[in-house]
Amino acid sequence: MYHYVRPIKESEFSQIKGLEVVGFQRQITFFENNFEIAGVDFLLNSMNLQKNENKERVILTFDDGLKDHYNHVFPILKDKGIQGLFFPPAKPIIENIVLDVHKIHFILATVKDKSVLVKDVFDKIKEHQSEYEVDEPQNLWKKLAIPNRFDSAEIIFVKRILQRELPQDMRKTIAKELFEKYVSNDERDFSKQLYLSFDEIDEMREHGMYFSSHGYSHEWLSYLSYKMLENEIKNSIIFCKRINPDNEQIMCYPYGNFDLRVIEKIKEFNFQAGLTTEVGDAELDESNRFKLKRYDTNDFPQ
Repeated sequence: MYHYVRPIKESEFSQIKGLEVVGFQRQITFFENNFEIAGVDFLLNSMNLQKNENKERVILTFDDGLKDHYNHVFPILKDKGIQGLFFPPAKPIIENIVLDVHKIHFILATVKDKSVLVKDVFDKIKEHQSEYEVDEPQNLWKKLAIPNRFDSAEIIFVKRILQRELPQDMRKTIAKELFEKYVSNDERDFSKQLYLSFDEIDEMREHGMYFSSHGYSHEWLSYLSYKMLENEIKNSIIFCKRINPDNEQIMCYPYGNFDLRVIEKIKEFNFQAGLTTEVGDAELDESNRFKLKRYDTNDFPQ
C-alpha cells in the first residue's frame, strides 16, 4: 500500500510522510528478488476460481490518485513491465479541490511544532463552538490523542478531529482556514499539482495500469447515512466507468473504513473485491473478498 512517492527531502514539503523515490526503487528490487509480482487478473481469478497456488506473491496498490504516481511510480513500473493497481478518489480530479485528508497532511508537514498546531485547532474549535454542538477541546484531546505505530498523539489528534470527529461543515471550515493560513490560498492550483489528470490516467491505463475506486470524496464510509453512502458509491461508479471502462471494479476503502452495510452496498454496485488497511496477508478466497488485508510500504525494506 503506497501513498506519497516523491523526492521528499528535496521538496518544499520535506516533512510529508511518504516514500522517497530511491526507497521505492529499492523496494521494487526487493520484491522482484523475493516474490512474484502479480496483478489484478491474478487477484480476481484466484477468488473466482477458489484456487490459490502455494506461492508467495505481492500486488502493488497505490491510493489517493496522486500525481506522484504518474511522475515517479509509473515510469519505473512501465520500464519493468509491472502492473500497479491505482485507486484515485474522484472529487479532486473532477472538481479540482484538495481533499481534507490531504489538506491535513500538508498542514502537518508545514507546521514543525505540532503543539502549536494543536493549540490552533483548540482555538478554532472554540471560535466555531457556538455554531455547533461539540465537546470541549480538552475532552476531545483525551478521547482522540492516542498514538499509533506511525503517528504521535498530537498528529493523531489533528487527523482524527479534522477527518471525522467534528461535524462535517465545522471540520471542513477549520481545515480550509488552516490550509490557507499555513499552506496555500490557491486551492485549485494546488489540486492540479497534487492529483492525477484524466490524460495521465488514460496514459497509465494504456500501458497496463489498473484503475478503480477510492470513493468519490474520500469519506469514512461507515459513518455516512444510507442516502449519503448510496450517493458516494453511485458517483464513484460513474467516475470508475470513465477511468476503467473495460475491467471489473475493486473498492479501496478510504481510510480502510468499512462495515457490513458498506460491503452490502458495494456488492449492489457489482464491485468484485474490497481492500482494507488491516495489516496482513490477503487471503484470496470468497469469505475474504471484501476484507482483503494489505501491508504498508513501511512493513518492508526500502
